[in-house]
Amino acid sequence: MRLKINRVIVDVFEGAEVQHALLMYLTRRRMSTKLIDQLAVYDIWGHEIDQQAPVSEHREIRIRFKDTK
Repeated sequence: MRLKINRVIVDVFEGAEVQHALLMYLTRRRMSTKLIDQLAVYDIWGHEIDQQAPVSEHREIRIRFKDTK
């Protein structure tokens, strides 16, 4: 199953959750997987998504670091 995270196409297994896709994205970008707890996930309309939510084919996700305030 393919989806897009910040304009990067990521392949994940059927039944994957957002956190699995984030791990694939971080690995592909050669970033530490420890950063996953610091990321906020949004759909293309700007609504926040939980990391345990299931992903679907051709979904677009935006991620950015959470505000530390």
